Amino acid sequence: MQALIAADNSLAIFAVLMTVVALACWLERRPRVGQFAVIGIIVVCMLLNGLSILPHASPVYRIINDYFVPLAIPLMLFNADIKRIWRESGVVLTAFIGATLATVLATLLALNLTAIHSEETVWGGIVAAGFIGSSGNTIAVAAALEKASDPFFGLLLASMYVATVPCVALMLAMPGIPWLWRRFSPLQRPDDTELVNTHDNASAPVDPAGGTSAASLSAALALSALICWCGDYLAQLTDFTPTKFLVISLLSVLLATALPRPMQRLHGHQQLGHILLYMIFAIIGVQVDFSIAFESGSQIMLFAVILLGTHLVLMALFGRLFNIAGPELLIASNACLLGPPTAAAMAASRGWHSLITPGILCGVLGYSIANFIGVAIAHGF
Repeated sequence: MQALIAADNSLAIFAVLMTVVALACWLERRPRVGQFAVIGIIVVCMLLNGLSILPHASPVYRIINDYFVPLAIPLMLFNADIKRIWRESGVVLTAFIGATLATVLATLLALNLTAIHSEETVWGGIVAAGFIGSSGNTIAVAAALEKASDPFFGLLLASMYVATVPCVALMLAMPGIPWLWRRFSPLQRPDDTELVNTHDNASAPVDPAGGTSAASLSAALALSALICWCGDYLAQLTDFTPTKFLVISLLSVLLATALPRPMQRLHGHQQLGHILLYMIFAIIGVQVDFSIAFESGSQIMLFAVILLGTHLVLMALFGRLFNIAGPELLIASNACLLGPPTAAAMAASRGWHSLITPGILCGVLGYSIANFIGVAIAHGF
């Protein structure tokens, strides 16, 4: 059945996708439903395709895949100053390292206990990158492994997000359930509501957009394009596709670390990268194959439950081994699995004000390392 919008009507397709992304960005600002923004993009675009409004394939999808993915990576990493992360994150950094290891081990266990796909290690690497970093890392590693346009990818993302919601609820509720909280970590720190670190600001994002200007955005975009050009050139030299995305990640982090002050003068780049990533989620949703969804969806859900459950168990053991209290463990776990914004929000809501900045910084560190870990898992290293 032919779609209402023809595959060669690129401007109309782009307008519809951009509208969905704009609605998701608005939804993200609503406190109770903001966490569903990404899955909302995927589901709405799945329905637009299922109702034959948008075509399953179009040249504009290829353009978004080829250009938006690499450009978004540096834009999201220009704040990843490794020296600052090391200096300011304290015990939470140790806990975050444990959370990263726990995620890798949990991924390997879940792969052995389920059958999500015949190329299980490849998809396991993609999932691990997303949980250690962010949805942007998921897309970057999928693109590096030439799976970003695979119909299975959209199903994987949608299923993983659905399975993550109960995990988010459990992590938020855990400190308020005494018997569960004590089992997660017998060692507790005193409530530090009054101990506000001078660097902490619950409402300040990693990349404040207050100084956003055309000059700042164009400079960030130009720098991102130059980094992508270098990555693409080296990938052609090595004849190894993942090289492109690994080099882009490495150069972005090196710039942020070596030139922190100039990079801090760039504003609005994270918001721009955010929009680019959401456009990628939109085309992923359009390309979901419903026949695959009915066949593999339950296995993916089981995979996610095993991964997340094992992660929390390993974090509890890690805390006992290294004498780390529950708040630090939970914020590190949150920063790893869900990212800087939710880690900061959770620390603020629980009154753990001195953990806000470490949570944000460790989440940014996850962005920096996730691509490398995901590709390594995919290639069996």
